[in-house]
Amino acid sequence: MPMTGNAQDRHAIVLGGSIGGCLAAEVLSSVFGRVTLIEKGDFEDDLKDRRSVPQEKHVHLLLLRGKQVMEEIFPGLLQELEQAGADVADQGHDVKCFHYGNWKNRFRTGVSAHYCSRGLLDNLVRRRIRANPRITVLSKTRVLGLQFHEGGAPCVRGVVLEEPARELAADLVVDVSGRGSRTAEWLAKEGLGEVRKTLVETKLGYASRVYRRRPEFADRWKVLLVLPKPPHNRAMGVISPIEGDRWLVTTGGWFGEFPKADPDEFLRFLGTLPVPDIQEIIRDAEPLSDVAGFGIPGSFRRHYEDVPVWPQGLLVMGDALCSMNPLYSQGMTLCALEADVLRRQLPVWLRGGLGLQVIQRQLVDVIEPAWNMAVSEDMRFPETQGRRSLSLKFHHWYGSGLCELAASHRLTLQTQVGVTNLVVPPSQLFRPEIAARVVLNKLRPRFGKTGSPSHA
Repeated sequence: MPMTGNAQDRHAIVLGGSIGGCLAAEVLSSVFGRVTLIEKGDFEDDLKDRRSVPQEKHVHLLLLRGKQVMEEIFPGLLQELEQAGADVADQGHDVKCFHYGNWKNRFRTGVSAHYCSRGLLDNLVRRRIRANPRITVLSKTRVLGLQFHEGGAPCVRGVVLEEPARELAADLVVDVSGRGSRTAEWLAKEGLGEVRKTLVETKLGYASRVYRRRPEFADRWKVLLVLPKPPHNRAMGVISPIEGDRWLVTTGGWFGEFPKADPDEFLRFLGTLPVPDIQEIIRDAEPLSDVAGFGIPGSFRRHYEDVPVWPQGLLVMGDALCSMNPLYSQGMTLCALEADVLRRQLPVWLRGGLGLQVIQRQLVDVIEPAWNMAVSEDMRFPETQGRRSLSLKFHHWYGSGLCELAASHRLTLQTQVGVTNLVVPPSQLFRPEIAARVVLNKLRPRFGKTGSPSHA
C-alpha cells in the first residue's frame, strides 16, 4: 500500500546509533520529514569509550565498495577523514602481507583503504547526523519494545521507551541495534513465530594496543599484516596506522587462539604468529594505551526472511540481522550496502511499488554472499561444525591455491583484492589466466617456501 500524507509528516525511528544506524537515519531523512535515532549509550560524547561499540578499540577496515557508498551518503566524508589524519593505503603496494606461508609481492592494485581509528570514523559520521535538521537523537535512551496496531494484519506503529516511560509513534521502525537486538523476541511475543537463528561457533577473540609509530618504518610499508594458513595456524596480527602518528596493533584468532588483555601476554602472543615481524617491531615501540580485549562466539544471523507474515512498519539490518566474523572486515561495508538498499527502495515502497517484506529480503540478499564466504573460510578449521560438501572442499582447495599464487602473480593479487573489496565479481577469480596457474601450481611438486624478508 502507498503511504498516505505529506512527506513532511512522515516519521521514522532508527534503533541504534552506530555506523549502520547513522547511515540508515541519513538515508531515511531524504524521504521522511522526521527521523528519530535512539541510542542506548551516549551518542553525544566523542571522547569516552562506547559500551554500545565494544569492538571500537580494534582495527577496522572499510572495504572500497563500502567506502564508495558512504561517500555518496555523506559527501566529503573521505576528505574529512584524511584531514583528520587518516592514512590512505593501496591494498597491494602499501600492505606488507604474509599469507598462506608466503610474503606477497607488493603490486599496486588501485584499491585503497582509509586507515584510522573506529572512534574517528564514528565521530565524523555522528557530527553529520547532529547537523541534519530532520534527525533528532535520543541519547542514553532504552527501548522496551515495539508498539503494534491492534487487530488486522500485523503492523508496527512505534516503540515503547523506558525513561521517561512513553510511546513514540512512527510510520517505520528500522532496527540497527546490533547483536543484542530484541526484535526477534518482540515478534515472538506478538505471536508472529520464533525467528530461526544460526550460530557458526568459532570462539573468536582478539586484543589490541595503541603505540607510537616508529619513524624508521615509514618508507617501508603502511600496514603490516600476518595471516594464518588454516588449519595449522589459527592466529593473525596487524599493525595499522591511525591518526595522531600512531599504530593500532591487533592480534587474535579462532578457537581460543588469542591473548588476554595483559601487556606481557600480548607481546608473547605476537611471537606465536607464523612470522616474528610484528613482535620484533612492537617490542621496541612506545605503548600509548592499555591492552583491550574482545571476544564473540562466532558468526551469528537471524533468519527474518523466514517470517511468514512480515509486519508492516518494520525493517531489520546491520548486526541485528547478521553479525559475521570480524576478522574478515566486512561489517561496516555490509551496513553501507544495506543502507544503499534503503536509499534505492524506500521511495518505491512509499509509492506503493513494493512491500517492506521485499525490502527485508533484499537486505538478506546483501549479506548472503558475505555470510557464505565467512562460513566457508571458518569451515577450514576442523572444530567448526557443519557439513563439508564436495563444492566446499573444492573452494577450499582452489582458494588456497589462489592465496599462494597471489603472492607472486600481479593479476591474481589485483583480482583477489578487487573481489575482497566487492568491486570485482567473484567469477573473475576463475578467469583462464588465473585458473590455469592455480591448477598447475597445485599439481606440480613444491620445492620450498618463500622466506621472510627482514622488515622489507
